[in-house]
Amino acid sequence: MKGRMEAVAAVERGWPGMLELEIPRPGEYEALVRMDACAICNSTDTKLMDGEFFPGPFPVVLGHEVIGTVVEVGPKAANFRPGDRVFRQKLEDRHVPGRGRSCWGGFAEYGVVTDEWSRRGLPFSQEALPHPQQKLLVDCPPAEATAMVTLMETLDCAVSCGIGAGKTVAVVGSGPVGQAFALHARLLGAKRVYAFGRTRRYAARFGEIVQCDGYVIGADYPPEAAGLIGAEGFDVVMEAAGSAEALEQAVLLAGSEGRVCVYGIAPESHAYGDRQLAHPRVERVGAVEGRAQSRLVDFLDRGLVRLEDWVTSVHPLAEFAEAFRLVRTKQSLKAVLTASQ
Repeated sequence: MKGRMEAVAAVERGWPGMLELEIPRPGEYEALVRMDACAICNSTDTKLMDGEFFPGPFPVVLGHEVIGTVVEVGPKAANFRPGDRVFRQKLEDRHVPGRGRSCWGGFAEYGVVTDEWSRRGLPFSQEALPHPQQKLLVDCPPAEATAMVTLMETLDCAVSCGIGAGKTVAVVGSGPVGQAFALHARLLGAKRVYAFGRTRRYAARFGEIVQCDGYVIGADYPPEAAGLIGAEGFDVVMEAAGSAEALEQAVLLAGSEGRVCVYGIAPESHAYGDRQLAHPRVERVGAVEGRAQSRLVDFLDRGLVRLEDWVTSVHPLAEFAEAFRLVRTKQSLKAVLTASQ
């Protein structure tokens, strides 16, 4: 496919704009994907725009919480077919002219996925290679499918961090990632789940949708939470806010025996301290999304997770500025941009 396309980018520090780019040509192990919907990541996309994450030259094409449809397949991309719905198509820096770059480029009307299975000579299965550029396993509206990216990331990470039956779990951070961690802790059988935030804005969500045992603002700890801290601490504490202050609180909540898992992304201008990260019970953690999709789909099929609960506003791609404004002002918990078909 030849032609031009539009892509939402941080055109300069702090300012979203639209670029016109060439539609990428898929390589021999790649497939060309039309973007159907892409959600704004409240953390990475806004930090990239402000030069606070992966700082570098502008413009930078944004977006990674993306779902799309395969429209063209390279000669050796045996595991993709036109019509397949896939996660995480992207652009490379080479697709952005001049000094521009891509992080990860999901807000472009077209992107590419790589058939890593064929490239590595592996049979296609999530178990063989849980790659993030995978096929969607459920039939759902595109805007709702974007929510699965965050839910898969956090579910895989929660399991890797040892959250499970009988555990006590604290989540520091009240945004979408913090909410998802708390939900997964409950679904994985944790004995107690408390969330710790700075505002009452999301208190109702933590009670109604996440069903935490408590949502705590600041250091106003309820007796049960204080008792856990005073004993050996919470078994697992997820730092999902992305701030040095949040990490300090997470260490306190972990007490003398708990494990602190840092999933948040601190801004470059106010990074985590070396002393904090060197703490013996603190570790940086990540996720392999592909490992979690089948388990998440099971939660969806059983009605334990509803994707519509994780999307609060949907906008056409042309309304990108309004969508970013709503996210920055916290008027939309999760805003999604959709492509015109």
